[in-house]
Amino acid sequence: MNFTRKSYKAFDALLLAFQASPIYTILHIFLSVVHAIMATIAMALATSNFVDTATAILQGIRPHSDIYLSLFLLLLVLCLYMTIGSLTQLAASRITLNIERKIKPAIVKVHAALDFRHIENAGSWELISRVSRDPVRSVMDGFGALIQFLQVIISVASVFILIVTQVWWAALITISFSMPMFWLSLWAGKKNYQAGRDAERFHRRTDYLEEVLTGRDAVDERTLFDYGEAVNHRWYDQYEAARTLQLKVKAKMFLTTRSSSIILALIALLIAFTLINPVIMGLMTAGMFMGIVSAVFGMIQQVAWNLTNSLEKISRVYEYMKDLTAFLALSGTVEAYEMPDKILPEIHSLEFKNVRFKYPGGDRYILDGLSFRLEPNLHYAFVGKNGAGKTTITKLLTGLYTDYEGEILINQRELREYPMGTIKAFFSVVYQDYAKYYISLQDNIAIGDIAGDSLEQIAEMAALAGLDEMIAELKYGMNTPLGKVKENGQDISAGQWQRVAIARSLKSRAAMKILDEPTAALDPISESKLYGEFERLMQDKMTIFISHRLGSTKLADEIMVIDDGKIIERGTHDELIKANGQYAEMFEAQRGWYQ
Repeated sequence: MNFTRKSYKAFDALLLAFQASPIYTILHIFLSVVHAIMATIAMALATSNFVDTATAILQGIRPHSDIYLSLFLLLLVLCLYMTIGSLTQLAASRITLNIERKIKPAIVKVHAALDFRHIENAGSWELISRVSRDPVRSVMDGFGALIQFLQVIISVASVFILIVTQVWWAALITISFSMPMFWLSLWAGKKNYQAGRDAERFHRRTDYLEEVLTGRDAVDERTLFDYGEAVNHRWYDQYEAARTLQLKVKAKMFLTTRSSSIILALIALLIAFTLINPVIMGLMTAGMFMGIVSAVFGMIQQVAWNLTNSLEKISRVYEYMKDLTAFLALSGTVEAYEMPDKILPEIHSLEFKNVRFKYPGGDRYILDGLSFRLEPNLHYAFVGKNGAGKTTITKLLTGLYTDYEGEILINQRELREYPMGTIKAFFSVVYQDYAKYYISLQDNIAIGDIAGDSLEQIAEMAALAGLDEMIAELKYGMNTPLGKVKENGQDISAGQWQRVAIARSLKSRAAMKILDEPTAALDPISESKLYGEFERLMQDKMTIFISHRLGSTKLADEIMVIDDGKIIERGTHDELIKANGQYAEMFEAQRGWYQ
């Protein structure tokens, strides 16, 4: 199932349900229509027949045996009504399962293709969070509300037909007082969704604080610093802000719609009283009176509760569909789904020519006229202070941002001209915030190159990354789940996680390997040793080391010092020390770390 870019409306909840589960959607609609008819006309006529038959028997007009058929018909209608209701719920549950199976992956697919700038932008991320939070519930709420609205319309129409045949003016009064309920319900639904949208920023904060309070990653510091109570107060403040915002709207909606419901109940009583006189005059049977009155009060219940509830949800799903429309309109590319090229390209040269870049919404150029050229089979190091623009180079190289000025040339061809599959095949990156996958160690390494995952090769990469000792301590060796999420999972240290990330990078067949400060959590000496091992493994391959610590820079064939988005120094370690510039100053300040 795929979403199309269009303007989605509330009615599209029905269409989406049909796309996800056509057979059960048609069955659900059919059963819902029959259920509504059974609850009104069928029940009214069965009740009328039973009461009139019983009255005629008491008057001696009909034999006692006639009551059995009337009772059977009444019980049959009740039995069918309850059975159809159960079947409708069963169909709804099947629709929900199919929607979850098809719509969730479709949302994830769109999410995966979004331009990276939308992920880092707070405004668009709130939109993405609202749409992705629970799309199944939003669509099913809309679907259920539309069906419920259809049932209400059928019920009102059925009762209207019954009343028109007896007292036409009572039917007009009922309809005229029902119309304001439509408008009030739509207004309430819109206000409720807007309140939820305004509360989204508070929900994101409470979600984060809840993870801090209950998550495993923070348990050590939470225990050590005993900040639980202080963070809990902050969580409560954010929760209360969201709750109060939504409560005000719901309270106002409740008072408005329920006061209207009382008026409708009074109208139902008025109709009942007006029908008494036709019964006395013999214009209407007692059974028909009972059937109509029962149907009228059932209709009032539908209008007062089901109608307002359905219209409120329809209005809310309409607001959700507007968000879905905006979400689907966010820029992205289908190339994001592409697998890395099977035939791996080689990098003969890589060049930045006067590249300038600033993040969307930013007013400062992170890279400001950056120019350099890299040659094959050499190791390069980019160093500089935090915020100098080192990681931004990686983001541009890997295609996360394409709206830069200047040129990035690979093999004399502009980077933006390459397909995404080729770019993915060019680079393998170990980031500072590398991912921790709570799956087996074998699978952790294998995803570095899912096209080829022989166990021998995975074991070789694990050994090259220095994981042999860790594997020997794992209960199930390479098949041991990492982390405590799965049963029999084992925790490993930060340094071991870093070696797993490096093994994953080694498994990748990419032409260039980039280490973007993945060892920041290690002590400087361990970091220097790890870089040394990586440099040895990457002989005759182009590599880039990015760091603000200089223990690894001696390994590089050329070092580039970045400051304010420009290269201010470049050369070998010895050359830069002799130049006595920023690099020499930084190295001298860090010398004690490596001694």
